Amino acid sequence: MRPVDHEAESCYSCGYSALKAAEKFGSNQVALSRVHDAAHWLRKQEKDVLNTAIDQLEVKFPQMLFCAYLGLLPENLKMSELGFWLLNHGQVKGAEYARPNENAILVILDMKTKQVGISLGYFAESLITQEDGYRALMKARPNLLNAEYGEAIETIFRRLCKVLEKRGKKLRKLSHEELQAQSKALNENTLDLPQHFAPMLGRWWRLRAV
Repeated sequence: MRPVDHEAESCYSCGYSALKAAEKFGSNQVALSRVHDAAHWLRKQEKDVLNTAIDQLEVKFPQMLFCAYLGLLPENLKMSELGFWLLNHGQVKGAEYARPNENAILVILDMKTKQVGISLGYFAESLITQEDGYRALMKARPNLLNAEYGEAIETIFRRLCKVLEKRGKKLRKLSHEELQAQSKALNENTLDLPQHFAPMLGRWWRLRAV
């Protein structure tokens, strides 16, 4: 997977840029909750259970931002475009400084088409591969088929947290010299990237439930 830098002009995967997103959706910042149910689909109990699960994950991974968006998307709006825009313009309440958007794992559910996808901030993307994201979506498929949307989101988060645990163990095993070498290589790679429009970028995967 090619490194993604937060100062890149556009997404390396699809070429979509923050400039295109701003032209379509505007450039204003929007306030979001961790579980932003714009479709009003989740029952209060489901939302409470999901928020409790996110609380637990945030204790375990204090740097990461776990959030979800449920909406009824119009036909002319791609879920990948929405995820890209939310990563750049969404501000999750209570996560202003401790958990920046570049550390975000954003799950989007389009309740109109019954599709689900994942958008990642550039830091989260450095830890989670495309295969990891696909497996997390497949793990949640039974929940989606049974219309258990809160449980599906929790399943995706927990599956990706297992990935983060494995990555963390590998990083802890690296010597100080190896970590310095990796940091130096990353800095050298990002120096050659073009001037930026976007503060962060994300990779996208999606799965249709039915």
